Amino acid sequence: MRRVLFILYVFIWVCGCVEARTIIVEVGNIRGSQDILGRTVYKAHVSDAEGNVVEYATAVLLSGEKQVGGAVANSDGDFSIEAEAGKYRLVVQCLGYEPLRKELILPIKQRDSLILDLSSHALKEVVVQAKNIERKGDRFIMSVIPSAGKDGTELLSQAPGVWLSDETISINGAQGTSVFVDDREIRLTGEELLAYLRSLRSEDIKRIEVIPIAGVEYEASTKGGVIKISLRRRPDNGMQGYVSLGTSLSPSLQGYIPSASVNARVGKWSLDGAVSGTFTPRNKGEMNSSREYGAEENKFVSQSLYDTDSKYGNGRIGAIFEIDSLNSVGAEIEYIRQASDGTSWSRTDLVKDAYPIKSTGNYRQKDDYNTFSATVNYLRKMDERGSMLKVIADYVSKRSTGDNLHTIRYEQSGGSRDTVYRSNAAADYDMATTDISFQKNLRKKMSLKIGAKYTYTLMDDHSLYEGLTAGGSWIPNEEYGYALRYNENIVGAYASFSGEIKKWSFAAGVRAEYSKTSDRSEEFSRDYLDLFPNLSVTYAFDPFKRWMLVGQYARNIERPPFYTLNPNRIQSSDYSYQIGNPYLRPTYINRFSVTLVYNYRYTLTVGGNLHHDLIREFCKQDVANPDVSYITYENHDRENHWFVALSLPYQPFTWCNLTGNFIGVRQDIRMTESASFSPHYLGFANAIATFTLPAGFTVEARYNGTSRLYSGNSEIAPRHTVGVMARKKLWNDKLLLAASVDNIFNQGNEYASTLDVYRSSSQYENGLTGRVFKVTLTWNFNSGKKVKKSKIETGSGSERSRLNEK
Repeated sequence: MRRVLFILYVFIWVCGCVEARTIIVEVGNIRGSQDILGRTVYKAHVSDAEGNVVEYATAVLLSGEKQVGGAVANSDGDFSIEAEAGKYRLVVQCLGYEPLRKELILPIKQRDSLILDLSSHALKEVVVQAKNIERKGDRFIMSVIPSAGKDGTELLSQAPGVWLSDETISINGAQGTSVFVDDREIRLTGEELLAYLRSLRSEDIKRIEVIPIAGVEYEASTKGGVIKISLRRRPDNGMQGYVSLGTSLSPSLQGYIPSASVNARVGKWSLDGAVSGTFTPRNKGEMNSSREYGAEENKFVSQSLYDTDSKYGNGRIGAIFEIDSLNSVGAEIEYIRQASDGTSWSRTDLVKDAYPIKSTGNYRQKDDYNTFSATVNYLRKMDERGSMLKVIADYVSKRSTGDNLHTIRYEQSGGSRDTVYRSNAAADYDMATTDISFQKNLRKKMSLKIGAKYTYTLMDDHSLYEGLTAGGSWIPNEEYGYALRYNENIVGAYASFSGEIKKWSFAAGVRAEYSKTSDRSEEFSRDYLDLFPNLSVTYAFDPFKRWMLVGQYARNIERPPFYTLNPNRIQSSDYSYQIGNPYLRPTYINRFSVTLVYNYRYTLTVGGNLHHDLIREFCKQDVANPDVSYITYENHDRENHWFVALSLPYQPFTWCNLTGNFIGVRQDIRMTESASFSPHYLGFANAIATFTLPAGFTVEARYNGTSRLYSGNSEIAPRHTVGVMARKKLWNDKLLLAASVDNIFNQGNEYASTLDVYRSSSQYENGLTGRVFKVTLTWNFNSGKKVKKSKIETGSGSERSRLNEK
């Protein structure tokens, strides 16, 4: 309780300091206004012919041919320019709109209203190059032109630092990037997420925000940054949505990916529903392993074949009711069902001390997962500046079961023997979250955010292992069975302040979290209090922010995913298995970087991610049988990543977009406190070339490459993949047909582990990671006028991800 009170004390102290700082800033502004007496300020609002705000338009004030002032409109379409009284010529322009030229006589007492007309052709005469990307606070903001004619994935590939691969979306290659649409986290992955993003078009999307390091308003466990997509607000009644069907095929893969979504606006109600699924009746794989022993007479060769039938289904429905212009309430429920039925066969030849042993194994593993979640929230707009109060309650329940049967036959010179055992595992997860936050926009370009959150998690996990006796009866194996009852409470509070002062913009905050965890089955518990500061500072070298320097720092925590805590033994072959570690500690990360930005989109970043107690996979020998190896999870004492990241988007022609992202990393690993650092050098590359062709055709080529990677006492071989996709718009852009080939050269996976007695090497291939042919057809529909796709905010985004299976 004392620690909880301490959190609240820190929280109130930070808020008080921010308020004091606000008073000082206001006094400074009063003094500053006295220095500009004798000059005038021209203020204007920019919109299109339909009254929609035009964001980030460039305005230039000319006296003859001399530029005397300039500004860029903000997200509300407002800008101001300071100048002497007199006669001027104003030029306003924005990509996708015709330039506006207007004669002015200053001063003008009232705010001017400027209307831009949509352009049907590219701008030819440019006084100052217009931009649609700016750096603000801790993020890049890309405004989307309605007439751009692109879908969500095409737009994201042009956003600074965003990487799109065949299955994932990341910022500067960092794993765990969260994607939000209208402040609601999209919990889709892989092809389902890409299909959803392709259904969004430029006329639907208002802006895309890229946050490389998440602020304190997100959980301290948020890693990989955040991508926020804001949709255009259309309050008129209507309905829109999409239906999509995709298939993935290869000699070892057969998969189907259906999905559908509908959004409707009826009076004060915004309704949202979606279903999606991934059905893979065939996914075959093969693994070949060998070991290199110090003694020449010892040999090990193993082959394993896999075939898995998996099913995944997701259904969601939500509603938002606008009580009045200031208040709204929303609710959403979601159900996820996931099941898999896998069979595997393995054969191993082991020669130890000149004594040969052959073994053959057959395994069957069935898993079933059911997840239910419910969310309710209340939002209140506090003033015309956009101040907001939010209250969110969230509940998630997951139930999982697993039934496995293993049969192994050993053959040696003295005869043969059979081993048969089975296991039954069950795990129940319950997570409840309450989140309250308040954002106060104090004055133009300055805001304060405060909030508090409580998360409760309960994991009840148990497993029963049984062996078959010669008499045909099943006897429990106490050594493999377990019972785990894990309880976790997290209380957090945060405060942040952001603003802009001339050429400077900044966002600073701190988050305090008190965590208490306990394992009732092992009768141990731990509790800890942590502070997670966050700071982002941007300096613009010129008025139009073509050159900027950005510095960022954040401290984060990465709590163990629940599958890494689960001590369930999963057999992969006669001589290998995988098991979790319930004694894992959370990982703490200090992230810092400096980024040079040119022309709003070219970025060069230098920084470091310093990890303490980083959770890594580790290969070990079984104590009872040293010939058996297993994969588990352990904490590294220290692992530091020093990196350089370069993002190079380039458009040589209007029909050609090229994007290249490159990262070089020095990885310093120290497994234990007494060990020395072991350095490694890593490289990552991602490149996309998009060609927009006549008749609604788009062709896209992708490359993804990684150097050799290191984790614990294991390493993964370099891997390079190339893919190509063609898209065709049909039926007045209502239909989108996409066909692609991923991993054209069928690159497999290779990894190795070094143990005390031997070094093992494995080559692995399966249908999902090999050469795959994909075809997707998406139908976008609407009736009436398009509506804004309102989304329900949830309060347990990053914590929910810990429930995901590996």
